[in-house]
Amino acid sequence: MFTIYEYTNQPRYWIVRDDQGYWLVPARDNGWQERSPFVGHTTSLREVTDAGGIDLGIASTAIASSDGFSGGFSETLQQLPGLSLSNPLGESAFVTRQGAQVVSWKTAEGKERMYLSSMTGGMTVTNPAVPAAAIRAGIPVCFPQFSDRGPIVKHGFVRSMPWSLSDGRTESAATLFIDDDAMTRGIWPHAFHAEVNVTLEAGRLIVSLTAVNRGDQPWQFTAALHTYLHVDDVRQVGLEGLQYVRYQDATANCVVVEQQDPAIRITAELDRVYMSPPKKLTLVEHGKPSLQIEQEGFEDTVVWNPGPEKAAALTDFPDEDWLHMLCVEAACVIEPVKLQPGESWTGRQILSVPV
Repeated sequence: MFTIYEYTNQPRYWIVRDDQGYWLVPARDNGWQERSPFVGHTTSLREVTDAGGIDLGIASTAIASSDGFSGGFSETLQQLPGLSLSNPLGESAFVTRQGAQVVSWKTAEGKERMYLSSMTGGMTVTNPAVPAAAIRAGIPVCFPQFSDRGPIVKHGFVRSMPWSLSDGRTESAATLFIDDDAMTRGIWPHAFHAEVNVTLEAGRLIVSLTAVNRGDQPWQFTAALHTYLHVDDVRQVGLEGLQYVRYQDATANCVVVEQQDPAIRITAELDRVYMSPPKKLTLVEHGKPSLQIEQEGFEDTVVWNPGPEKAAALTDFPDEDWLHMLCVEAACVIEPVKLQPGESWTGRQILSVPV
């Protein structure tokens, strides 16, 4: 089943909704073949009963399946379509189609290491609209902009869009990708290809982000793997490895401060960008094996917790859940990454526990 809409902002396109979401379709014969995910606002749409005599070619090429899934994303977690990974040790991960986002990582002893808000938004089976609300969980991919440090939407747009699954998926690894299209170029006028690879190894979760300049002009970006780690009580947790590292304090107009304590302790809101940090940190939590957090390619580390007051103001976040999460993010914030035409960049975060 599909519905056709007139798009008042771009009269040369139709918007088609099927079981996979909303699609931007050129208003010409067989335009369905050139569709791309729609990332506009549905308030700009007006339903129509026909396409004015144009044969979009949907009947012969539509690929929506009867269960509402497509492209290898045949499972759900909290109504979020995606795929599962596992390894012989019994470890598992779940990656959503939206944003190529890891939202679950369970280690061999069955401990969940990723935080997933019970109130999160996102592109679900019953609400596939694009762009979707951000998923507050796991490892959001921030690209091509970190936070509000630039002119476009906070944390970029790829976290709110559906990604595609590359060939070569195995039980323990998968690569997802997204390319620029007419809509993304309307937000950020550059040709790009981005990939996220997720790999489960013994006691390790490896997530890498690759960006490629597909255009004929140089461009630059900021990015992060905005990792939400699950903890039992953040007040009883210590993040070690950042002593004597300078950071921007985003709660104080980004004043630069040097970390003095051997470990970060959370009792209230904390929002810091650590500049040129060590490549390996350790999260110590009573009753759990220590978690090693490594990064490659990323030059900064962001540590964030909203604290009780800001948590209460978040509509997709239970008031008390600030106690159960800590973001430790591999990031490029202070100095944007610059890519010439044809160049690529890769950064990764590696989370590991003893096995």
